[in-house]
Amino acid sequence: MRSGTGSGARPRAWPLECRGYRVGVDADVVVVGAGAAGLAAARRLGEAGKRAVVLEARSRIGGRVHTDRDFAGFPVERGAELLHGSRSPSRVLADAAGLTVLPAMSMWRARVVDKGRVRRLLPWLLPTMGRYASLARTVRSENIDPDVSLGELLRGRSADGRLGRLAVGVANDACTDLDGLSVRYLARVMANGEETGRHSRVAEGYDRLLEYVAAGCVIVRDAPVTAVRWMRDGVRVEADRCYRARRAIITVPLGVLKVGMVRFEPPLPPAKGKAIARLAMHPGIKVLLRFTSRLWPAGASYVLLDEDIPVVWPAYADTPVLTAFVMGPKAAALHPPPGPVERVVSALVRVWGERVRRALADAQVVDWGTDPWTLGGYSSEPPGTGHQRAALAAPCGPLHFAGEATDDVAPGTVSGALRSGERAADEIVQLDSAAAPR
Repeated sequence: MRSGTGSGARPRAWPLECRGYRVGVDADVVVVGAGAAGLAAARRLGEAGKRAVVLEARSRIGGRVHTDRDFAGFPVERGAELLHGSRSPSRVLADAAGLTVLPAMSMWRARVVDKGRVRRLLPWLLPTMGRYASLARTVRSENIDPDVSLGELLRGRSADGRLGRLAVGVANDACTDLDGLSVRYLARVMANGEETGRHSRVAEGYDRLLEYVAAGCVIVRDAPVTAVRWMRDGVRVEADRCYRARRAIITVPLGVLKVGMVRFEPPLPPAKGKAIARLAMHPGIKVLLRFTSRLWPAGASYVLLDEDIPVVWPAYADTPVLTAFVMGPKAAALHPPPGPVERVVSALVRVWGERVRRALADAQVVDWGTDPWTLGGYSSEPPGTGHQRAALAAPCGPLHFAGEATDDVAPGTVSGALRSGERAADEIVQLDSAAAPR
């Protein structure tokens, strides 16, 4: 298997058109990937008067945003689902696009399964939230090593069951487990002001938001990029054909970089390879369940279950569709028999009894870890990774990098991906402006 930095076996010969036999360039910038980051980059470049072409491996745009309208007769999200907070880039864009934004995951309506009983989440959680915030303040005030794992920190402080359950949920959101998550991430979560306020979702489907971003962009679908040749004066990108440009923005997911699916010639610098290797990309699974009728309390926005299946929520309020969200090592553990669907159903049976099985009408498993163009849910920061996101984001020559894994404010989110794409585009605009004759 080729390494993520392009080393290994001798690269095959480039097509003639990539070896200098074509004159001119196809665009100012080639953007690799039509997910949120790539589309945001192309949109920003277009606004600045740059010619950009986006190359997408799939037959659709959106990347890890994928809306399904067939499973339930209304939009159900197979990938990213939430607009985090009221001031995040995704929420701002949704408002600009005139999309219908519905509240999601209200703590006032959530439920938790605790010792076999279904309780309202907010009264159950309030004492713990204070301890959680106190823990985050302690990390800052006591000069605790930010690269220690969250699991180690909790074990050293005799965390009670509720704090542990909350921490498991935080780790699940970060696509890992407690021992695979650095305290640095905890501090960032508590400090990220743009995600404050109620989370929401797009009634028309999350894909409509990215269609809005993509409007006016030049996108080539079914064009998986296999190689990027970079030099001082430009780039050659090999996909369905060879594309020549002055610069390129690489937005493929971290999992794709890790396995070397895109060959870089010459290989990327050691610091970039180190960042690719040290940041983690774990499995991510969604299990979609459609029932003949709703089994959970009216108005419930989500239900915390147990450590194996941390959380489920209704696709929309009062609809008979539940989504189970399992990330990191726990997602990998779902696959052995009896499999993801039965494991989730069994967890629900422990709450609502055998009527769960009788009411189940259909189920789908969405495994982003086995998706060939993603190879994981989203990135996470193991203890000891330090500032590897910044290293991954740093440009090298005519190559610029974007994607949720490069964002140091809200990694693992559509907002982080959008911001990173705009950041990479701005890098190019600023460099061109500085180089322009005066």
